[in-house]
Amino acid sequence: MLDRYQAIDPAKLHLRPDGKLLDVGCGTGRHLLELSRFPGTLVGLDFALADLLGMRYMFAITAHERPIAAAWHMIQGAGEHLPFPDASFDQVICTETLEHVPDDRAVLCELMRVLKPGGVLAVSVPDEYSEKLLWGVSPRYRNTPGGHVRIYERQRIRRLVEAAGCRVFSVEYRHSLETVRWVLHSVLDREWGHPGIVSRGVRWLLDAPSHRNWWPLSWADELGNLVLPKSIVLYGRKAGRAA
Repeated sequence: MLDRYQAIDPAKLHLRPDGKLLDVGCGTGRHLLELSRFPGTLVGLDFALADLLGMRYMFAITAHERPIAAAWHMIQGAGEHLPFPDASFDQVICTETLEHVPDDRAVLCELMRVLKPGGVLAVSVPDEYSEKLLWGVSPRYRNTPGGHVRIYERQRIRRLVEAAGCRVFSVEYRHSLETVRWVLHSVLDREWGHPGIVSRGVRWLLDAPSHRNWWPLSWADELGNLVLPKSIVLYGRKAGRAA
């Protein structure tokens, strides 16, 4: 079972020891940290310098706990103008980013440009049903500066990815327990001015290290993904043959 904290399944990326992977909108490196268990080269790109510094800190902490098998690099930049030559990467991932940018098609075109022919693209965005629920129950959620600017219907995000030149071969739904947390936080904390005891308690329940591999939570998350997932994840392959 895929770790419930992760959106991207490493098994679907077809990683190779000599491969190069790019994470656009990497944040503090949540997915790159997991992928660093495998040999290869990882590059994280984000517009926020504070997040990149957080990523460097997280890698330093992780290196004291377990070996880092991959070489890793970070760079500040924007997804609309990636500072890499064409066909530079064997895998490109972009998680929970497209819903924030004004021109999602421009970002997708850049992701495909730097992906090698035959390479794998993995994209995740908020699922339409949980997003419509959150937009409906919390005006502050949908109007937060720097927040989400659109809702992706399931077929729409698939059409966008395929129109960019990527054949989708797998679709997954993830993080239903995050839907619960966000509903509680958005209604209780943001709309009702609640002191946050309930939402902080839910966050503790979901995120405490001792609960990370707690099977009841993993089971509940998997079951909830059939009903109200927080994210939809698409895996696709760029047309052409790998060198």
